[in-house]
Amino acid sequence: MRILECMRGIALGVLVTMAAVTASACARPVVARDGTVVFQEEGAGSASVLTANGLEVRDTRDRPTPVIRRDANEPWRAPLGFILPRDGRFTQTSKPHVLATTGLAVVLRPSDTRVPSWGGEVLVRVDVIAPAAEGTARWGENVALVIDGRGPDTVSLVEAAFAQLAGRDRVTILDARGPSVVVPLMPASNRSLAMAALEKRLPVRTGRRAVGQALELAAKGIASEATQRLLVLGDAPLPPDGAVTMARLAERGVQTGAVATTGADRDERIEKIRELVPSAGDTTFRNVRLTFAGTPAPSHVLEASGGHVLWRLDAGDIVLGDVRAGESRTEVLRVSVPPWTAGESFRFTVTAEVDDLGWGGPRKFAAEVPCTYDDDIERIAKSRHGDVITYASALATLKRLDQAFVGEGVARSGSLQRLALVHAKSMRLLADDTKDHAVREQADMLAALLSATR
Repeated sequence: MRILECMRGIALGVLVTMAAVTASACARPVVARDGTVVFQEEGAGSASVLTANGLEVRDTRDRPTPVIRRDANEPWRAPLGFILPRDGRFTQTSKPHVLATTGLAVVLRPSDTRVPSWGGEVLVRVDVIAPAAEGTARWGENVALVIDGRGPDTVSLVEAAFAQLAGRDRVTILDARGPSVVVPLMPASNRSLAMAALEKRLPVRTGRRAVGQALELAAKGIASEATQRLLVLGDAPLPPDGAVTMARLAERGVQTGAVATTGADRDERIEKIRELVPSAGDTTFRNVRLTFAGTPAPSHVLEASGGHVLWRLDAGDIVLGDVRAGESRTEVLRVSVPPWTAGESFRFTVTAEVDDLGWGGPRKFAAEVPCTYDDDIERIAKSRHGDVITYASALATLKRLDQAFVGEGVARSGSLQRLALVHAKSMRLLADDTKDHAVREQADMLAALLSATR
């Protein structure tokens, strides 16, 4: 390792700057702003590694020692921190691997095609898509949720609203305190991102109560030719300015409603949410489950941004629940990779098991995600897929992937927020290079979300 001294507690933003300084690869020692001494080895390849102490620069010659787990009940330990390109710039995006049956597709996008020979983990973006047949789903709508208070049922009511939405719907969340945008208008398929942003905001809400202004801001955000819905979720009655604004918006054709976030009749209030936000489509699949099995084994699903994680002896499951016609849902998983020999192949076999309500029975279908073991950390870093890592870093910032970027150690050495914004900027540059509008749109969405929740 080329960093001889790494100070604990240094802010991550300073360490990101240090990593950029070391990228110049001169042959003489470099002293970073924080006093860290970096010796550059001429001609040696390297990568940045995010650890509990911040960013470190790692030589290809420094081979991490594999962590051998001799008992399935041992807690997971990665041999090394999170690997990133040394200059912080992504140059690759993921390729989709599709599992499909009639009426349902699961698209897998891994963060890596090269995995460390000393073992580690891979992030996998999972998009669950249920195309809607004629008459099984409504058209997409724009929905705004205005949070006026923080009653105990706020999160449950917002989750109930999201459960009614599908991939063609777009949703925004605003805080009546300020007022301010918590979640910019985005596809409802990003429900885990949106819920994480809300959960992060609720405990630290500040500013004056301005319900009328929040409603006007929400109406402006969802204005379009699509059906517009606006819900106020609060723990107190609407103030006069809020009631007047609600009435004016209703006259303009906006579908409005209000639900209390506190009270004994929680189930009734959830049912009212379902009345105010009609279901996007019929439930077509129940008990959707994905199993990740690695060859060589074992591989486990360590963490997921949504759903329920289950461990098997040599594999891991993620239970995603029911899927509606027209639904689209995005989650990110962390899946472990066992150590093996460099140059050998590794693959995930991902099997989906679902109950098909249209057919009336179970279905099972699978696909493989191929990778290659590598012992060159620079080559691994350069081949990482920026779109998956950027999405995951946003989720980690919002505490939906607590351990993806070495967990609480990052919080001690500096906020992950700045690193996530750097990732979003890198994705913008990559989108410009590749002329990929979808990548640019995702980068802009993530940057806007991260800025709103800062």
